[in-house]
Amino acid sequence: MKFFTDGRRALLSGIALAACMGFAFNAQAQTCTVQNWTGGQPGLSDSDAGLQTGDGQNRRYGGPCGLQVDVDGTARFVTDDSPQSEGTYIARFYAFLDNAGSGAVQVFGADDGTNDQIQVWYNDPNAGDLTLRVYDNGGTPSDVTFTGVGTGWHSMEFVWEADAAAQPVFSLDGTDMMAASMDTSGLSIVNAHLGNVNGANTGGTVDFDDFDSRRIDRPGRLLVADANDDTSINVFDAIAVIGEYQSGMMTAGQPDCDENGSINVFDAICVIGTYQN
Repeated sequence: MKFFTDGRRALLSGIALAACMGFAFNAQAQTCTVQNWTGGQPGLSDSDAGLQTGDGQNRRYGGPCGLQVDVDGTARFVTDDSPQSEGTYIARFYAFLDNAGSGAVQVFGADDGTNDQIQVWYNDPNAGDLTLRVYDNGGTPSDVTFTGVGTGWHSMEFVWEADAAAQPVFSLDGTDMMAASMDTSGLSIVNAHLGNVNGANTGGTVDFDDFDSRRIDRPGRLLVADANDDTSINVFDAIAVIGEYQSGMMTAGQPDCDENGSINVFDAICVIGTYQN
C-alpha cells in the first residue's frame, strides 16, 4: 500500500476533500483553506490560500486554489504529517519563484521527526539556482543543482530512499539529475514542509500548488494545457480558458498554458497551438 497526498484537492475543504490534503477548494462554499495540512500551518492562515483573481494574487498552476507565502523573515509553511517513518519518499510540487527575491529561500523540507533529511533551496548557491540538498546518515549534505532556472511556474520532483548506496533524483520541469551515491541507510521521513521554511527575508513572495507525495511511483508533471482536467487537450480546453479570463469561472485543470503565472488570451492561443500541432 502506498500513502498518497494530493495538494490540489488538499487546498479543498468539506465534501470536495475526499481523503486528500493540501490547498483545497470547497465546491459549495467557493473557499480555499490550508487546514487540511494537519501537521500544522505556522505563519499561515486560510487567507494565504485563495483563488487566482488577478496577477500577483494567489497564482495557481492547476485547480482553483493556490498558496502564496510571504518571504518576510517569518517561517511560514504547511506541514504534511502523513508519512510514517518512510524509507522511501517521492514528492512533486509546483512553485512560482519570480517574486521570491534574491536571497536563499528553503521552499521545502522533509525531516525524520527532528532533522531535515531532504531540502529544496531557491537562490542557492547563486541567485536563480534551484538545489536539492540531501543528507547521508552521518549528517553530510550532498547537493544537486539546476542553475538559472528562469521565470514562470516550475515543477520540482525528487526520489529519495534509505539505502547504503542511495542515489537521490531531482527533476526540474521533467529533466532529471542524479546525486552522487550516498549512505542514507537507517534514515526515514516523518514530516514534509512547504513554504518559506527557513524564515528567509527577501521582501518577496512564493506561490505553491499541486503537492503530491508517495512511497512508490513518480507522479510526474501535470498535463500542460489540460484546462478542463479531462486528461486530453482539445477545443474544450481553449473554451475553458476563455471562460475563466472573461467571466472568472475557475477551470478544474491547468489553464496557464504558457506557465507565466497569469491567465489571459495568450493561454487560449497556447492551448489552440498545442492541440493543433
